[in-house]
Amino acid sequence: MLNIVRFVRRVHPALAAVVAVGSLAGCQQQAELPGSVDAAASRAAIDKLRTQYENAVAAGDLDAMSATLAEGAVMIRPGGPEWDSMSAASSGAPFPPGATIDITPIEVVVLNKEWAYEFGTAMTTYTPEGADSARQLRDTYLILLRNTGDGWKAYREVASSSPPPNGWPQQ
Repeated sequence: MLNIVRFVRRVHPALAAVVAVGSLAGCQQQAELPGSVDAAASRAAIDKLRTQYENAVAAGDLDAMSATLAEGAVMIRPGGPEWDSMSAASSGAPFPPGATIDITPIEVVVLNKEWAYEFGTAMTTYTPEGADSARQLRDTYLILLRNTGDGWKAYREVASSSPPPNGWPQQ
């Protein structure tokens, strides 16, 4: 039993998030009758939310970025020296001036009327101050979305600088 406790203490928070989303997916089949959620309409709304976020990043519009987040949202960015450099160049904002993000969903699953998740990759492009060329940073993400009554919003996100299982998609 003691070995299990030690293992659980070492589990990375990202793994915990994946287990939580998987648990929600398992509950979804029991808690909801078939056809009670319009998955296609929900996916279309999630696609629109993603585009709004990409546009807000490109415009450097913090209010528009915030509008895509549910109350109490928590986002974990990728780690590593490249991401730390971009964070330093952002002066406290999520992205430095002139940054863009190109998000490529791999999987979008609507669990029920309130919850959905998206798994995919993103490429963030920015030019550090004084640099001659832009830097591109890739990440893999898992995001839990919540339908707040005011539409779908990002509720939790965990991102990694590691590629997804099948490698980076062609950009």
